[in-house]
Amino acid sequence: MQLPDHYLRLRPFRFLFETGLPILLYHKIGKAPLLDRRKGLFVSRHLFAGQLSELVQAGFGFGKLGEAHSGRKIVISFDDGYASCFEQGAGVLENFGCKAIQFLVSGRIGKANDWDATGEAIMDKSQVCEWLAAGHQIGSHSVSHPDLTRLPSRDAREEIQASRKWLEDNFGIAVTHFAYPLGAFDGRILGMVREAGYSTAVTSEFGVNGVGTDLYRLRRILAYRSLRESFSSLMRPSVR
Repeated sequence: MQLPDHYLRLRPFRFLFETGLPILLYHKIGKAPLLDRRKGLFVSRHLFAGQLSELVQAGFGFGKLGEAHSGRKIVISFDDGYASCFEQGAGVLENFGCKAIQFLVSGRIGKANDWDATGEAIMDKSQVCEWLAAGHQIGSHSVSHPDLTRLPSRDAREEIQASRKWLEDNFGIAVTHFAYPLGAFDGRILGMVREAGYSTAVTSEFGVNGVGTDLYRLRRILAYRSLRESFSSLMRPSVR
């Protein structure tokens, strides 16, 4: 059976999830604006809670990135640092005892998204501090969210290294995980991330992770509900 290209409910993924460590990828928690073309970046609070509930009921637990895992664990990750994830997602995570990782664009902390013209609010320092105090993790997602593969080496290295330094200096913790902006990387960029001292890097490549997975090419599965699935749910009840 061919798997969907994104995660909505557990059933089609159950066997795959038994074979390695899944990392689910979220961006924004909330309702997508009617005219927003990037609806795949949104997951409603209700759907998010339903997805976590289904995983717990099926006997899966939640783990942190970088920790040793032994079977039936899921890592929940967020990219970009949207304030909606903190405002609408933190309570849901707490309800299920789930500790997640938020990959932050250091140069936009307390500001707004400026890379896809939506202008959405990014978590500020106080929100990041609360996120950390709740036991969640943060990682680096570069300084300004560029396609690193298109930058000269000097600029790409600065995006990778400066973001880590800023996060560590401002939040007083070691930042050892990196997410490639736009999921774009090549051997040159992977090498820079390794040289910068990160212990892992996550991609947007589909799949789960096993013993032999390159720690700088960790796979993730994007979670959302497509427009077609939304229409279908009106006819047949499902995870909402």
